[in-house]
Amino acid sequence: MTDSTYHYIDRDADFVPAVERWRRSGVVGIDTEFIRTRTFYPIAALYQVATETERAIVDPLTVTQWGAFKALLEDRGVVKVMHACSEDLEVFARHLDAMPTSLFDTQIAASFLGAEYSPSYAELVRRHTGTELGKHETRSDWLARPLRAEQLRYAIEDVEFLLPIHRAQAAALERLGRTAWCQEEIGQRLGYAPVEPDLAYLNLRISWRGDRRGLARLRAMCAWRERYARDKDLPRGHVVKDQQLVELASQRSVDRETIVRVLEPPAARRHGKELLGLVEQADALPDDALPAALEAPLTTAESRMLKELKAIGAECARGLGIAEELLSRRRDLEKCLRTIRADGRLPDNFLGWRRALVGDAFAAKLSAMSQ
Repeated sequence: MTDSTYHYIDRDADFVPAVERWRRSGVVGIDTEFIRTRTFYPIAALYQVATETERAIVDPLTVTQWGAFKALLEDRGVVKVMHACSEDLEVFARHLDAMPTSLFDTQIAASFLGAEYSPSYAELVRRHTGTELGKHETRSDWLARPLRAEQLRYAIEDVEFLLPIHRAQAAALERLGRTAWCQEEIGQRLGYAPVEPDLAYLNLRISWRGDRRGLARLRAMCAWRERYARDKDLPRGHVVKDQQLVELASQRSVDRETIVRVLEPPAARRHGKELLGLVEQADALPDDALPAALEAPLTTAESRMLKELKAIGAECARGLGIAEELLSRRRDLEKCLRTIRADGRLPDNFLGWRRALVGDAFAAKLSAMSQ
């Protein structure tokens, strides 16, 4: 069992010299705890840090001098080891206006070393150290003070094993000649960029069966909601729910009675007039200002081709002993098919390390299909 002692840092006088020690170490494990149940943006509640000789929990509710830590995150000479860190990156962007460089994500690395695509941190800890972790504090109120001993123990466990896992994974990747693959994949997949409000409608996880005029309504309402939610720091669904926007966009006509019928009463009172105005503006757009129709479902022939591509990717992945999803996720294959059909080129995610493995084979097969 790894020694789980740690420092709890809640004063600038202790934090600044600690960061300088961590930076000199060259490799640091990092995790965050945050809350966003009632806000649009995540609220940083804890930062956890581990080096080979030190572990610490930093309290962002009392620490105020973050310049040195931001410099550490942005220092390309320091490897930042994290696990499944996409949400943590949003915390860094919001709280510190920083984005880490030289990232190593242990979840992504694991997919190059075995058939499992997204193993949990607990699974990697068990696999590499034999330690069983509990997850009883997953839904804790991390903004409460003082934090309970159980919360602190859970928080430090989330970084306690990152460096041993990193050492084992880095050595295995080097031995198999996959270090560059993994680094490229991490660079492609990890980052944070806010959604463009005018494109927010494309992120709804609801199928759209309406026409371009209705899509213009949906675009306008989603863009308004995105800006409103950010300005008021509210979850999108606390403003107006996705399904309600889709229903409004789908109506033959929209008036005050429609707004009252579709929306919940508080949302109708607060936002009904605004939404009605947005619908009217969208309905008045000329045809050449309407958004492009969403892509049609795949044809039967295209669906068969997708299965053939998936089989090629799966066979290659099995031969390499890597996760099939790295080469043959359905949404990636569908994008590949649509991109080649549209302009004859491979999409970016099938260039780079994937190209020699499956990209060229996919391009040849799809090009033959279109002839």
